[in-house]
Amino acid sequence: MVDSGRSRKGNESNYALQVHSKNGCTFNDNGLCELFGTGLQPLECRFCHHSRTGLGKKCHLDIEEDWKTERGQRLIVRWGNLTGFWQRQGNALNEK
Repeated sequence: MVDSGRSRKGNESNYALQVHSKNGCTFNDNGLCELFGTGLQPLECRFCHHSRTGLGKKCHLDIEEDWKTERGQRLIVRWGNLTGFWQRQGNALNEK
């Protein structure tokens, strides 16, 4: 990755390792989203925290359960193949 010199947060062009997930959202600053109103807010966050006010944590857990299904796993593999993500990570995954 080429460093443009600007300050970065998050996990650009890579996937977040589970070891860091306990740290919570990188863009949460005193309970407010630094990305709110920029057009860069992640879809899941917009869906869970703004379309379903007060149900954020439950919404995230429900989405996590969907990703763990066979259908969700196939979608992840397909997305990775279509975007070249797996290839950039040095992996080759075949769709079932």
